[in-house]
Amino acid sequence: MDFEATFKIKTFEGRGLSYFTVLKSLPCLDITSTPLNGDSRLDMRIADFGPMVLLRRFNHGPAIEDAKVGSNALAIQLPLARKEVVAQFQELPGGGGHSPFQMPGAKIQWVIPQGVPLLHMHVDQRLLKQVIGGDAMKDYQELCNAHSRKAYEPMALMQAAGALERAITMAFEYEKNGTSLDKNMVNSLLADIFMPLIGSDLIEVKPSTRQKILSRSLDYIRDNFKQPIRLADLAKASSTSVRNLQIVFKQELDVSPNKYLQQFRLHRFREHLMVSSSVTEAAYSCGFKHLGRLTEQYARVFNRNPSADLMVKQGIDMELGDFFE
Repeated sequence: MDFEATFKIKTFEGRGLSYFTVLKSLPCLDITSTPLNGDSRLDMRIADFGPMVLLRRFNHGPAIEDAKVGSNALAIQLPLARKEVVAQFQELPGGGGHSPFQMPGAKIQWVIPQGVPLLHMHVDQRLLKQVIGGDAMKDYQELCNAHSRKAYEPMALMQAAGALERAITMAFEYEKNGTSLDKNMVNSLLADIFMPLIGSDLIEVKPSTRQKILSRSLDYIRDNFKQPIRLADLAKASSTSVRNLQIVFKQELDVSPNKYLQQFRLHRFREHLMVSSSVTEAAYSCGFKHLGRLTEQYARVFNRNPSADLMVKQGIDMELGDFFE
């Protein structure tokens, strides 16, 4: 599944809403809300990334919500990553008898408490399968079981909710600054949110095994970074699954494979700037095709444009040349 990451931002404050629909080409979630004390006011911020929609919401009064998930969408509802909020969330009656994690086409009833900030995420299942691997989708299905203990494991909820909250915050910061997210960054956000939830059964992987997997991965990236690298290819070269690969990078480096690859390429690009005659030449030599996105990424990491570093190096070259004349 190929896509261009986009952003559309919407904000509602104190808005009386009896229903809302999250739309792509088809609704990925339809919700009808029934306030329990007559107060239908809702504060909500929506970040639309394309195949992934994130929401942060706060109900002024308690409500029961009847929802239907779209045919290709997965839906999750999580609390903020605060111990007291997670505790309140866990005391809800099973989310209305349902897990916080929902499969495509699911019909659900969520109990929405008063004054408890909640996070929603709706993502195209084809994208998630591409990012975390087919095997990991089986773990997600387990989470969707209303009686799954794993679905309410406090530490996993805290980690996933924290990653989801950071993703929403990042979206609004980027929108405010007029910058955009690329596909790799969206993939990294997805992995950060889902891996704590589906990876708890793999925590016992021996450190020596993790290090071997990581070493093979880093070698492959070093030797092939100028070419497009898919997670499936990297996992195969590392003799592991995509799911294990994601977990190993998170455990050993605290970043996703895509995030590491992006950082590796950016730093190699910076080195190439010092010996290249143009930014374009350095970019192509490191496998970058979209100069606009590259400039944005470079500025975020190094707080300067690539052209500034190119000019500095050319100045040094001229000084050396003058010295040897």
